[in-house]
Amino acid sequence: MARLRVPAQALRNFLSILLGFALGGINNLFVLPWAFEDDLGSWGLVRIAAAWAMIFGPLLAFGAPSAFNRFKGTFTTEGKLPELYTTLLAPPLVLFLGLVALPALVIPESVADVLGLEGENRKAVWPIALLSGITGLQIYFSGFLSSRLKTSLATFARETFFKFGYLALAVALGLGWLGQAAFLPAFVGLYLVVLTLLIAQSLANRFTITPKRIQNRTLSREIRKYGGTLIIGSSAWMILGQIDIIMIGRCMGLEHVPAYTIAAFIAAVAQVPYRSFTRLLQPLIASALHAKDERETWRLMGMTHRSMLLISGWILACIWVCIPELDQLLPAAFKGLGTVIAVVGLIKVLQSASMGSSMLLGQSDHYQKTVWINWMMVILAIPLNLWFIPDSGLGLGLVGAALATLIAVGLAVTLRQIIVWKVWRVFVPDLGTLRILLVIVAPAILINLWHPVGIAMGFILLKSSLVTAWLTFATMRLNLAPEVVNIATERLNKMRGIK
Repeated sequence: MARLRVPAQALRNFLSILLGFALGGINNLFVLPWAFEDDLGSWGLVRIAAAWAMIFGPLLAFGAPSAFNRFKGTFTTEGKLPELYTTLLAPPLVLFLGLVALPALVIPESVADVLGLEGENRKAVWPIALLSGITGLQIYFSGFLSSRLKTSLATFARETFFKFGYLALAVALGLGWLGQAAFLPAFVGLYLVVLTLLIAQSLANRFTITPKRIQNRTLSREIRKYGGTLIIGSSAWMILGQIDIIMIGRCMGLEHVPAYTIAAFIAAVAQVPYRSFTRLLQPLIASALHAKDERETWRLMGMTHRSMLLISGWILACIWVCIPELDQLLPAAFKGLGTVIAVVGLIKVLQSASMGSSMLLGQSDHYQKTVWINWMMVILAIPLNLWFIPDSGLGLGLVGAALATLIAVGLAVTLRQIIVWKVWRVFVPDLGTLRILLVIVAPAILINLWHPVGIAMGFILLKSSLVTAWLTFATMRLNLAPEVVNIATERLNKMRGIK
């Protein structure tokens, strides 16, 4: 039954995230530059605050989303799920109070130094602390809903509703209804509203906690060990995902962060498929591993790799061929970001195509092997940023930050695949991977050489349509991703009333 619900939920998630990106595009490309036109540094502060929250939030969650899926089978069999939920909720609360709230209250100046905040921005310590705590709880409750394959409303809340609220705040700021000093607190309030929606949906899906402790001490220690080890590794990955923004703020100044934010936002559209399916894939892989169903495990791995590479690659190809036209639509202060967009887009495609291997290792008994990989990449990314970004180094600026992350992510993906090969003797990329890459890259290069003169939006639609038509034909003709074709055919037949 779970498998039957997956395509429909994946489609709803895709539409929610796509709508969120559309709202975010309007906000990032037009509304926010207008609202903060007199002080881009304040916009940079909001972005930096969100980046720190995205680093601290997963740390506070303490591996709860993965633990929900990994241990759900065991606790379901014993009829003790509330004990699991309570056990996984305790670390986020304790860590927030001890490591975030208390330092922000007692030594705010020292915390501001660590966060790299200067001048008036040092007052943002508490908003960042609150954002981190709220983000940790959002991750916890999203993980609970994912373990129950109830992802659609959670995705809508975190992607669409949040982006709409952010847009509304930006409009209010631009019209003078909201002062700049009140913007960051209002931003924190928006995070809190989203958390409230997630809690409400979790309660509607039988989320309960109990004062009873897990009696099996061996299992309790295993949960703690799993959560602790996983968060050590995943926290490094989250740092790697935000280090470019933070290093730009430190090496170039907060006023340069909005430009990189816009480039990263455009490129992040290529990761919509990943974000649509990731919350569904994790419980499916966990279930297959719990049942020791190797056939289902590798079916999921192959399907995920092919479909994510094809769909994410298609989106990036559409973006890449339209970079000259996109440049015409961007505000004057944010032109010339084509190379940054392309490099960040490659990062998103790499992450999407390797999603299955990452989740397989995270849900298996070999999860500890990824920890050293992630931290090695963080250790590598920091000096690369310090070398690539500033004028005292290579002076590549924003491009340097993107390249540093691309190198680190590329090495991490390669090393994880080597571990999969050593453990299971399966190499997920195959000849089909090369076929998909050739089908995507060859026409994209040709179309990218065409620079027509005229209405930018019109040529964006034309170029994207050409890429889409070619990839649709090639996918059907060469059977590049059978699962994608089957799902699309079924949905089309259903719309036509054909059984």
